Amino acid sequence: MKIGDLVRYCEGRPPGRKLNPKDELGIVTKTGTYTNGKPECHVVWFTCDNEGWWNRESLEVLSENR
Repeated sequence: MKIGDLVRYCEGRPPGRKLNPKDELGIVTKTGTYTNGKPECHVVWFTCDNEGWWNRESLEVLSENR
């Protein structure tokens, strides 16, 4: 994942499934590694009033920044 990628929160859901109106969508604004060594992304969410650091395993890229 890179800065500018459009992502959705997908923890506990199968990857590649059709977009659902209830999906949380956001944009990656920063990337890094958490203290436990797992890669994370800072995401600003469009579909809820929230932003923060999320484990990359919980995110699915919908549209990559070029």
